[in-house]
Amino acid sequence: MNTVSMGGETPRDALDARPVLDLRQLFGIAWRYHRAIIASVFGAVLLGLVATFLMTPRYTAFGTIQVDQEEQRILDSQEQAPAANFQESERFLKTTVDVLRSRQMAERVGRELDLFEGDAFFELMRASAPNPELANYEQARNEAIVKLIHDNLQVSLANDSRVVTIGFTSPDPEFSARFVNNFITNFLRYNIERRLDKSVYARDFLSEQLEEARQRLQRAERAANDYARNSGVVRLPSGSADGSESTLTAVDLGRYNEALTNARNARIAAQSRWEQVRDAPALAIPEVAGNQALQSLYGERAKLAAKLEQELATKQANHPTVVPIRQELSEYDRQIERLTSGVRESIRDNFLTAQNRENELIRRVSGLVRENQRERDDSVQLNTLLREVETSRQLYDGLLQRFREMSAEANITANNVQQIDVAEPPVKPSSPRLLLNLALALLGGMGLAAAYIFFREQIDDRIRSPGELQDRLGVKLLGITPVPKDGATPEEAMQDPKSPLSEAFYSIRTALQFADAGGLPGKLLVTSSQKEEGKSLTAYGIACAIGDLGKSVVLVDCDLRRPTVHKKAGVENGRGMVELLTGEATLDEALKSGTGHQVSVLPAGSIATNPGDLLASDRFAALLDDLEARFDIVILDAPPVLGLADAVILSALPQAKTMMLADAQGATRGRLRGAIERLRAGGADILGVVFSRYDLSKSRFANDGYSYGGYAYYEYEA
Repeated sequence: MNTVSMGGETPRDALDARPVLDLRQLFGIAWRYHRAIIASVFGAVLLGLVATFLMTPRYTAFGTIQVDQEEQRILDSQEQAPAANFQESERFLKTTVDVLRSRQMAERVGRELDLFEGDAFFELMRASAPNPELANYEQARNEAIVKLIHDNLQVSLANDSRVVTIGFTSPDPEFSARFVNNFITNFLRYNIERRLDKSVYARDFLSEQLEEARQRLQRAERAANDYARNSGVVRLPSGSADGSESTLTAVDLGRYNEALTNARNARIAAQSRWEQVRDAPALAIPEVAGNQALQSLYGERAKLAAKLEQELATKQANHPTVVPIRQELSEYDRQIERLTSGVRESIRDNFLTAQNRENELIRRVSGLVRENQRERDDSVQLNTLLREVETSRQLYDGLLQRFREMSAEANITANNVQQIDVAEPPVKPSSPRLLLNLALALLGGMGLAAAYIFFREQIDDRIRSPGELQDRLGVKLLGITPVPKDGATPEEAMQDPKSPLSEAFYSIRTALQFADAGGLPGKLLVTSSQKEEGKSLTAYGIACAIGDLGKSVVLVDCDLRRPTVHKKAGVENGRGMVELLTGEATLDEALKSGTGHQVSVLPAGSIATNPGDLLASDRFAALLDDLEARFDIVILDAPPVLGLADAVILSALPQAKTMMLADAQGATRGRLRGAIERLRAGGADILGVVFSRYDLSKSRFANDGYSYGGYAYYEYEA
């Protein structure tokens, strides 16, 4: 709930301050404009229905093709393109779709079907042709035909598929199917022609390159033979897989170098092995651990050592039976040491042998390197010429092979596009679609109604529900006074204490008791932003409700221009407050007794010429002091705030509390906000606002939270 502090500030609860979609408020707005919504929706649906029946039926025929990125291999010599990744495949398919939508395809099909001849195509499509009087009529007509084809052509590619759907829409189902089939046929033919053109161009280009490569090879071979004959360098076949030639020295160097590499590897392995076992314990050497003789000796020694331990457990170390065992154990140790040393020497000998072989091979390789370097210096130029010959030969052989394959493939080019479905004349029209048009019309009507409601809500700032007083103006709602039902007047409704209007005044009285920390105010000012908002009736009703509590109440009519309190209270208006302030009457003569409820009435009296001066006079202040001394509560019925200074003067009275009225039939946020700001600027202490003359029978549809089920809330059971 929003609360109002004494100073006029309106702190809002954090939960209420959050933006929340209020569905009940939206329903209330929709109900308020339900006639406009119904009219907009009905009109739009009716217009959509009429437009649907007036539209020319159009038929769409569909055909499908499959587009493969990899070409089908017909000859074994044809290269298979590498599999493309997902992005490349998607780009290829989108490119194919763009080609299908291109201007060239539209023109090819148009020429195939004679669509560029005359205006028959425009008549078929129910379209208007360009004006023949145009200077560039032919170009304009061709452009119009191409645009007409594009507007009715449909090319779609499904996700994760290579199947492309092609459709065409026209008023003639036979023509739609014929156009799609002709379009697919033209695209298949265009795809083959494009590939054949590429093959012819490539074959001509290869023929020129092949002749140049042949002449270059002849010149390179002739230069190599001349240099070899003049320099005396003889090359021998090496028998290698690539067919290259080499000298005998190079062959020997290769063999010895390979032997040196093996010898070096053997020496490194033997040296590493020797370094591992040179200082290692005997049992850490694998050859020792794997020697059967040593394993047998270690086993016998272990048995003998165990036997020695048993003997020493009961006998001395120099006992006759212990000494032989110890001697035999020492003999086993000497045999083990001898065998272990033999294993170590064997590993060392292997290392020394490998080292000697490596040194010998190093000497031989060094000699061959010097000899080979001399031969290489002599044949540098020959090698250069031979490489040129080999390069020219490889280039020539590659071009010759590709030329032969291209000549064989020239007349058997495969097509990577295949037709899947042939277009058939459609039976049902694709447009107009009644349900779709009605749905679009319904949405359009609702959108039009929403726009109308939005602009009306922005322009119209009337207060339509009690909740707007708190949400938009930040003032406390003290209560609601309903419109009497069954055509009764407010005065008649107030005669019945069980009527909804009487119950509303009792509710406002209770709200006033809790609106201020001191309970019911001693001086209560009742005013409104404009005239005829029911403030005099409300002031009288509140006075009666407070009087029913046993308190003495006086109702003072401070509207000296248009007094109406005496009419609501049913008293005479002969002498009143004007006469009191001018000294023409006394208070006892001016006070009138109301009809019950312990309410006294001080009418306005005669019409004053200077109401503002009278209300701001000292006599009026003294009069209020006198009334406060006689009565428990003084209620002042003030004139409207806007346009007059009377209410502002009265609201600034010491210890006076102000209650505003907002008429549900015509109060606006702008006027009410202006009145509240004006009162607060004058120092008024505003307790809250009463929403007057509210039609409770309509509140259940407004969804403002104050419906109470309409009038039934206030009615008593029989």
